[in-house]
Amino acid sequence: MKPYRSVATKLWLLFAGISVAGVVLLMFVAYSVYDAVYVDAEREQLHELAEALRGAYLAGDEEKLEGIIGFLEDSGLDALAIDDPMVLGAALPLQAPEGDVIINFEEREQLAQGEAVVIERRNAYVDADLIGVALPVIESGNLRAIVFAYRPVSELSQAFMNVLPILAVSGLLALAALYAIRRRIQKEFIGPVVKLRNASDAMAKGRFEGAVKPGVHNEVGDLGQSFSAMAASIREEDEKKREFLQNLSHELRTPLSYMKGYSELLQQPDADYRNIAAILYRESERMERMVSQILDLSKLEGGNEEMAYELLALSEIALSAIDNTAVKWRGKHQRLEADLDEELLVYGDEDRLLQVLVNLLDNAIAYTPQGGSIAVSLRKEGEEAVLEVNDNGPGIPEQHLPHVAERFYRVEKGRTRAGGGAGIGLSIVKGIAEMHGGCLEVESSESGGTCVQVRLPMAVIS
Repeated sequence: MKPYRSVATKLWLLFAGISVAGVVLLMFVAYSVYDAVYVDAEREQLHELAEALRGAYLAGDEEKLEGIIGFLEDSGLDALAIDDPMVLGAALPLQAPEGDVIINFEEREQLAQGEAVVIERRNAYVDADLIGVALPVIESGNLRAIVFAYRPVSELSQAFMNVLPILAVSGLLALAALYAIRRRIQKEFIGPVVKLRNASDAMAKGRFEGAVKPGVHNEVGDLGQSFSAMAASIREEDEKKREFLQNLSHELRTPLSYMKGYSELLQQPDADYRNIAAILYRESERMERMVSQILDLSKLEGGNEEMAYELLALSEIALSAIDNTAVKWRGKHQRLEADLDEELLVYGDEDRLLQVLVNLLDNAIAYTPQGGSIAVSLRKEGEEAVLEVNDNGPGIPEQHLPHVAERFYRVEKGRTRAGGGAGIGLSIVKGIAEMHGGCLEVESSESGGTCVQVRLPMAVIS
């Protein structure tokens, strides 16, 4: 199998990727907010202050001009006014005393045209990166003066740096939230899925023990419970298969051992050939009957049996079964009473329904003592035809009743191996009844007597 990254590894990589992307996005958003909101607001404020300075300069109001400059200083802003005619008329870049350019040639031309100039760059005169707005003072079409309001960018950066702790805490909280979400996903989904994978691997190796307990209440938890139920069902079927093979081996070994033993007796010169031949024939019939029953059961359980459904009078099939078993119940001097409703009709396979009734009578005959009684009845209950066989043999303990229709199941108390068959008959009866849309019911008590019912849906004739 091609190697792959586990879901947990992918989740960790996704978490790391989201964390890095989140940090980058947070920095980008913070810078965008800083540039778009704070710096833009600062440019707007500087432009307004520069306008106020230009207005005061044009009005010649020195008191107002000094008030504005004082406000600028109190606000951490600075202002610069240049009205030297020699400088303004030289058509050269405006320079500070240290020789650094404050306003370059292109910006000077814009000012001469009466346009405002926004400046954002390093300046040695103010010894800082600055942001400022320069406005021209135009009189009679000539550049009379330039007013320049500015603020060092370091002050803006400091304001932004003051916000960084909040951003950092927000980022850490976001990372913590992402980590908690990852842990939750790990606990609610990935962890249980890993448990299911490990359990399925164990099941693939034939180990069905141990239920999967995801410990969560969601769809994955439901899946874990379904998986556990499936594993338990497979384990139960596996145990039944082993038990089936063990029982089958035991049941076949008994007639084979008889046949082997009596075959050895045939080699003796004084052997009773007729008696031995009769025993060998009886045991071979027993083995053939058992194999036929096992094949029938296998077809029924596998759903491979084809039924020839037709309209049938169930009472006629019951009478045929009674006739077929007459030699057996008469041989044990048993009384058999029949109370059959001749009007009950069903849709079914005649041979299979006859097999059901013969199996039920065989069981009743085998477990009813010499001189005992058996009662067969057929009646209507609601929309069902109920076929009932009662005997007065030893009863079945209550704890065994749910299992009597299982393959090879025997109730050793009261129903001995010597009198019974291989324990397959009721399994076949149940399978045939269910394929006809019916069911098998068994009632008994340990004190004696057993009642077996087969319920079939009656035919609807329009």
